[in-house]
Amino acid sequence: MRFSLRSFIIALVFLGTTSASTSLIQRDVSASALFGEHEVFDAVIQNNVEGVEAFLLKGQNVNIRDSAKVPLISRAAELGATKIVKTLIKNGANVNLSDRLGNSTLMHASVQGHTDIVELLLKAGAKANAENSQGETSLIKAAQNGNLDVIKLLLQNDVDVRLTDFTGRSALDHARQNRHRAIEKLLATQQ
Repeated sequence: MRFSLRSFIIALVFLGTTSASTSLIQRDVSASALFGEHEVFDAVIQNNVEGVEAFLLKGQNVNIRDSAKVPLISRAAELGATKIVKTLIKNGANVNLSDRLGNSTLMHASVQGHTDIVELLLKAGAKANAENSQGETSLIKAAQNGNLDVIKLLLQNDVDVRLTDFTGRSALDHARQNRHRAIEKLLATQQ
């Protein structure tokens, strides 16, 4: 019977093996570090710009991915960590990386309605019409989630409003389905 390191550590903690769990606590080890994440992802979650900068000053990979294969810049974008996204771009992060489902960093920011980050990414060369594995674009994702300001910004950057997902639905169709009337009205004028 084989056990992973993760299973072993969980067993130690639940069984109360004091020497092992005490040594882990004394070392101030984060849960994410124990389970295959790098501490820099904790810094992003905490919006700790200095922690991310310290990571980069060590010459670490700016395009690092977490265990779910999501790039660091995408995590920062979805969390609305504008200063961290700026820092990562300044240090050469690839703004067009995608996760294992094909969601780009621009898609992560668009879903959450982080207009300031969407603008940063577009200025840094993010592909506005990139599609994920389901054919969704940043415009479609913003329309699904009712993010009007993001849609206005994407439209200013020449997105193709005619693109459809794998079901054949456009951003306008998603706005209608989700009853985002202001978005529906705006997109209808773009057809």
